[in-house]
Amino acid sequence: MQPNYQPMANQPSQNEMASMGAQFNNKPPMNPAFMPPPTSAFIRPSQPAQAPMTNPALIRPPTDLSQQMTGLTLNQPSNRASPNFNQQPPMQRFPMNQPPNGYPQPPTGFTRPPPPAQQHTTAYSQPPAQNIVSQPPPNFNRPPSASSQQQPQHQQSPATLSSQPPTMNTAPPMGYNQPSPSPVTFSSQPPPMNAPPPMGYSQPSPSPGTFTSQPATMNAPPAMGFNQPYSQPPQNGQTKAPMGMNNYPSQPPLPGQFNPPNGAYQLQPGYSQGAPGQYPRPMMPNQPPQPMYEQQQSQQKMDMDQIPNPIEVMEANESKFGGRNFETNEAGKMPPLTTTNFICKDMGNCNPRFIRSSIYSVPANSDLLKQSKLPLVLSLSPFAELNEEENDPPVSDMGQIGPVRCKRCKAYMCPFMQFLDGGKKFQCPFCEDITQVPQEYFNHLDHMGKRVDTYERAEFCCGSYEFTATKDYCRNQTLPQTPAFVFMIDVSINSIRSGLLHMLCPYIKEVILPNLPRDLLNPAAGGVQSDVKVGFVTYDKELHFYNLKSSLAAPQMMIVSDVEEVFVPISDGFLVGYNESRSVIENLLDSLPSMFQENKETEILLGPVVEAGIEALKSTNLAGKLFLFHTNLPNCLGPGQLKMRDDKKLLGTDKEKTLLSPQNDYYAQLGKKCVENGCSVDLFLMPNQYCDLATLSDLTRKTSGQIYKYDFFMADTHGQRLCDDLKYAIEKTVAFDAVMKVRTSTGIRPVDYLGNFSMYGNDIELAGVNKQTSLAVELKHDDKLNENGKIYIQAALLYTSLSGQRRIRVHNLSLTVCNQYSQVYSSCELDSIINYMAKLACRSITISTPNSIRDNLINQVAYILATYRKHCTNSPAKGQFILPETLKLLPVFSNSLLKSDAISGSQTVTTDERAYLMYRLMSMDVKSTYYYFYPRVLPVHNLESNEESLNPIRCIYERLKEDGIYLLENGLVMYLWIGPNVQPNLIQNLFGVSAVQQLNVEKAKILEIDTQISVNLRSLINKINQERKSNLKLTVVRKGDTLEYFFKNMLVEDKGISQNSLSYVEYLYHLHREIKNILN
Repeated sequence: MQPNYQPMANQPSQNEMASMGAQFNNKPPMNPAFMPPPTSAFIRPSQPAQAPMTNPALIRPPTDLSQQMTGLTLNQPSNRASPNFNQQPPMQRFPMNQPPNGYPQPPTGFTRPPPPAQQHTTAYSQPPAQNIVSQPPPNFNRPPSASSQQQPQHQQSPATLSSQPPTMNTAPPMGYNQPSPSPVTFSSQPPPMNAPPPMGYSQPSPSPGTFTSQPATMNAPPAMGFNQPYSQPPQNGQTKAPMGMNNYPSQPPLPGQFNPPNGAYQLQPGYSQGAPGQYPRPMMPNQPPQPMYEQQQSQQKMDMDQIPNPIEVMEANESKFGGRNFETNEAGKMPPLTTTNFICKDMGNCNPRFIRSSIYSVPANSDLLKQSKLPLVLSLSPFAELNEEENDPPVSDMGQIGPVRCKRCKAYMCPFMQFLDGGKKFQCPFCEDITQVPQEYFNHLDHMGKRVDTYERAEFCCGSYEFTATKDYCRNQTLPQTPAFVFMIDVSINSIRSGLLHMLCPYIKEVILPNLPRDLLNPAAGGVQSDVKVGFVTYDKELHFYNLKSSLAAPQMMIVSDVEEVFVPISDGFLVGYNESRSVIENLLDSLPSMFQENKETEILLGPVVEAGIEALKSTNLAGKLFLFHTNLPNCLGPGQLKMRDDKKLLGTDKEKTLLSPQNDYYAQLGKKCVENGCSVDLFLMPNQYCDLATLSDLTRKTSGQIYKYDFFMADTHGQRLCDDLKYAIEKTVAFDAVMKVRTSTGIRPVDYLGNFSMYGNDIELAGVNKQTSLAVELKHDDKLNENGKIYIQAALLYTSLSGQRRIRVHNLSLTVCNQYSQVYSSCELDSIINYMAKLACRSITISTPNSIRDNLINQVAYILATYRKHCTNSPAKGQFILPETLKLLPVFSNSLLKSDAISGSQTVTTDERAYLMYRLMSMDVKSTYYYFYPRVLPVHNLESNEESLNPIRCIYERLKEDGIYLLENGLVMYLWIGPNVQPNLIQNLFGVSAVQQLNVEKAKILEIDTQISVNLRSLINKINQERKSNLKLTVVRKGDTLEYFFKNMLVEDKGISQNSLSYVEYLYHLHREIKNILN
């Protein structure tokens, strides 16, 4: 199929045509849009700000590649979750000139061309078996049961994609506990040759081992041994290329076409007669056109079911680990996926919900990581939500001696400590120093060198546990008190008109205050009622404080007009217990809506409001959290005033970082002041215009708080979402005034931290911690590691609980050490890698350019896969696209990351929305990023029948049936897509209308009626909201509606709405070109 090129206005003369060759007469010239640039593609020319240059490597071809895939047959890849994974056949080797049985034989006349001048070959030898713990260390938990010992270790078999287009195949990497079977490739047709190459590919390929952000070059030699001369005359059945088009290499013959000259082609082992050809080769500048010919191909569609996809991987992992025990008794044991509903048995290493590592078998030296570009990262969620059948970490009370620690590195007692001298001393695994055991803590050792009380103390047999802290771990050597919640409500005219105040006050009174959270781990605070104190502030351009002392008959209001130096006018009675002052608090909440009913004030403060909250907590020596309900840009003259600076045209350009960076550092400094006083901030925004969230987010970022945003808030449409989010925000808050320290054994150390928090030296300060608080820690090599040793990691969090008790939560993890690429790749954890890449790219937005971020991310992914292809496989064909088993979903997730609104951005997303998405992405845990980059699409029309299971489908628009209803959610938003041919009874049972066309999608709500699909769908939505700890906005979309444009953008395997976005298939081709250039 030829591209539809339009002739240019100025046609060349007949003489000019003759000089190029008579065969090109009367052919249209080349479309200028696809001509190679006159200068190097790697030198970006100057460009106007209003027209940013598109990344040449990501220019969309003139036609959809997904519609041009030809004859691709793919073998379904296996994965480490497959029960038959370890039953791989042994490797079979075949003579170079004799393919194995069942493979297509080369046609007559094909001979092998001479070998290239430089051919890199690597001799592989059988490496030692993976360093897996055969028995737990002396102070590990009890040995696992027989059933657990029989579980096979996670191993890896790569999925292979052959040259162009890719083909999938699965085989274990060389040298990893078993012989290496030769990868099997399957016949496929090359991509259509009428798609011009990306512009400007004229530079040589980057050499392996170098990290470059330059686009891939297209002047590599033909792949896979096809070496036909470029000036070959046309054969029967071929057509001439039109004049001016890019010249493409000739293709191998299809059955029934022409016979090539003897020696012109050679069939590579593992390829059929229709093996893929070469990628296009553009004309060089000032080079006369040469006659090139395209091969006629039957246009067929790629079978998307044969490409690795998250749905199959999730289902396979769920079938293997779902509902079963996962025991943590081995170092470097690969955990199930974050989406799998497994049950963890803590036997010396912490639950993977608390800590996940990107690599569970760490290379002995840094060279392996540098060459592969694999990140060594820890994803930490210290208070992660546990399975219902899992127990919270036990609490150990050490009395006056406090927690026992190493005298040198201050690591806490853990299962990895080795006791010496009959139990009188212990050796620290982190610094290898020896510490004397306190007399009160001494106990004898058994014949195995373990303490006799090993299974009586949590710190000897559990990977996660807590210690009660002494005064030495408290501010000013004083034990803390019960923390406080302060509700600070905007009462300006926007709040009154939207109904915020009238809706919020009754909900706080009836739902929030009677259900304040309690500390379930403190036996002394086992009462039915919570001890958390509460306080209230209202504000516009002034501050209103309320005295809620229990002895008062009614609350007293005190106004502070001086906002330059804010103070709290109430010394006693501002922060009170709900049970003590319940009548006064309820009186206040009942009177607030009528008190400000006639308020016409348009100017509002924000900075002084936070300062007042800090002073209130500081004066009472309490830690706590501020719940701010704010409507618009702080425009009142005073501290924290912000100016309107929105310029949507800058988004997606090199200047967007100025718009997404804070106006000033006022709110960042205010956030640091909050942290110093143990004060966290949750911000509930209800804007109806630009409010500069890029600046305001510094306040919540420094205090580890959360942001909730409701654009054009109206109480009748958004009120329930706000109420539910407030409820979740209070329920999931578990810790205050926290400090975290990450310790590692010698040879590696933490070097970078990503997330929403403050840093004080090497300590991570978290003013507030909830069950979804997450951060990433990057590790680097300090020295070469012992190949027979292990890596030990300890994350300790010192915090104040809801009952005012100072405690230390400790999580421990051990990893193995290896010296083979195959062992490294087989122990990779994709979810943690994507979480780290997303946060790193998000942080780079304010200091780099969009093109640089995209190029760096693509190059990192390409180097990860190219290093695996080079060192872990023995396939003779360089054109193969081979994916490691553990990272076979890396292309689809990295492409989704590139297309996400938080990273790429476009003018379809507002500036505040972009800043909001960036903030949420930086605070996401591993499971949240998984669903954010690959949303769940559920066929909810199946809920009408109880017999059918509700399994998610792939994020492809073509998979949506016109007679179906689908629910899509990614953790932040939720769409309900309705096909045009849905049965009328389903629409009637859900929305109360008889036809889809009668549905008002802007005001559509699921009716609370007693029909099966309505009950099941509302139950499903509530379950999703409970999992996400947020009330997701539900948008109803019909096929063909304007809002379907945004719904399609969530289908990440299709092409997105951004100019530079690629579909999953297109991204595979682009990534394959990058990998080939690295290997060449």
